[in-house]
Amino acid sequence: MMDRRRLVKAALATAFLPALGNCAPTGKRVLVIGAGMAGLGAATALRAAGAEVVVIEARDRIGGRVHTSRAWPDLPVDLGASWIHGTTGNPLTELAGDAGAVTVATSYDSAALHIDPAARALGITAPGTARAERTVERALAWAERKDADVSLQRALDAVSGSPGQVERAQRDFYVNATYEQEYGGSANSLSAWWMDEGEQFGGPDVLFPQGFGALADQLADGLDIRLGQVVKSVASSATGVTVTLADGSSLSGDEVLVTVPLGVLKAGDIAFDPPLSQRKQRAIDRLGMGLLNKHWLRFDRVFWPPEYDWHEYLSLRKGHWSEWVSLAKIDNTPVLLAFSAADQAEAVEHMRDEAILDEIMAVVRQMFGQDAPDPVATQFTRWRVDPFARGSYSYYAAGSSPDDRKALARTEHERVHFAGEAQSHQYPNTVHGALLSAQTAAAAISAG
Repeated sequence: MMDRRRLVKAALATAFLPALGNCAPTGKRVLVIGAGMAGLGAATALRAAGAEVVVIEARDRIGGRVHTSRAWPDLPVDLGASWIHGTTGNPLTELAGDAGAVTVATSYDSAALHIDPAARALGITAPGTARAERTVERALAWAERKDADVSLQRALDAVSGSPGQVERAQRDFYVNATYEQEYGGSANSLSAWWMDEGEQFGGPDVLFPQGFGALADQLADGLDIRLGQVVKSVASSATGVTVTLADGSSLSGDEVLVTVPLGVLKAGDIAFDPPLSQRKQRAIDRLGMGLLNKHWLRFDRVFWPPEYDWHEYLSLRKGHWSEWVSLAKIDNTPVLLAFSAADQAEAVEHMRDEAILDEIMAVVRQMFGQDAPDPVATQFTRWRVDPFARGSYSYYAAGSSPDDRKALARTEHERVHFAGEAQSHQYPNTVHGALLSAQTAAAAISAG
């Protein structure tokens, strides 16, 4: 099992952004668009600093891309974010402690590899990690010598020539597991220069048996949150801001903080008056919005090896139900979670649930035996077609760079501020990145 975050530039931060609530006093009225972790985090900080804060949320729930489903009353599952990635020094760790949330560590080293019969018939008996890794390293070195950024796949094609079926299958398996599953973007889109740019916290990765949503609930306590309010436009002037809703009503304030996902900004679902600067719009256009979907399967019993956290499936089809998590270690819970990412996720979103389940169960039976039972219940996500997300999280697409994230975070017209995971050049595509971005924005609003 390869370490998915191994190639991320892992220098731990030596100084951190201000703690929540550590902002100068303010008497401003601030409108916060979005009740995800960035919006809730900023609102908490601003309220602590003395601001009047109204949080405007399009959904009928808080959390945004943090969404703990209670469809199974005895077994909450996270349809969005699941893990704290690196607990040492991570602001989410303290927040989880404050919320009294139980966490369980998982390890990428606790993994079992399963090889599809067609791949095994070609003589594939191992993932071929070392060779695939060397190919990627050569590809990235080739890309570094180019005058302009290219996609990871373009770089791979340049150094690989025409690999045989075995080498291609092993390389695709490695690239999918290490990059596409990690960032949600296709190798055809991921930047060869910047795809793994960012920092990480040390310590284990932990998930929440009772749901990540406890952290959102902790931040939301006491806030003025208006649910079911879809924002259509944001107007700013020398005297204040006006946010107009889909029902034609509006709210006014001194400043506004926009925390909607990058996918919503890319779709142009919110109109800005005056328009966004060319620099910010260019950043929106260049950065990618990735896709990682979850497919939860609940069974009547555990019939797979319970000692592993992860199961991997190597087949001749790139990314075809290749990554799985087992909850069997947690009180013998009979649940498997299958991921679909990047190109596969885009295709799966347009399939009927019944067709998705047929594909999934075919792989389950290849991995664990033909007598594996059907699940008693399922929950599937479709983050791309979700109008209030339009994807899972941001990534560096070919041609984009950390400067685009910095531009995305810049204040527009002195009163229109932005925060979220896409705005974090240090910790992009993470919940802690969203929260740290929110702290920065809240401090700027308070100091302004």
